[in-house]
Amino acid sequence: MDVEFPVEPTIKHFKSWPLLMYESTPRLPHVSPGENKSSKEVIMVDPLEAKRLAAKQFQDIKAKEKFKRRRQIEAINGAWAMIGLTAGLVIEGQTGKSILAQMAGYFSAITAFFMR
Repeated sequence: MDVEFPVEPTIKHFKSWPLLMYESTPRLPHVSPGENKSSKEVIMVDPLEAKRLAAKQFQDIKAKEKFKRRRQIEAINGAWAMIGLTAGLVIEGQTGKSILAQMAGYFSAITAFFMR
């Protein structure tokens, strides 16, 4: 018989103190959640421990969001690079100048503009 214990505790607030609450009875896979409610006992945990756990969970969430944002930025950067390469290849096909020659022409035009 497989017995599952809750992985994450539930956090309840009692007079503005977050409390971790664990169910003392295991969850049985063949029993529906609505049955046997009266035998569940709630154990309260120290508020300082609850704050420490909440802070750790908050840091984990922030780290995941930061990683997700970095992936988005990298995807946007890659898209712009592909657009630039495609534009360079199209111009090369139209003018016969290689991408390096195009870049040299742009660089000389910019320096001439600022050196006047």
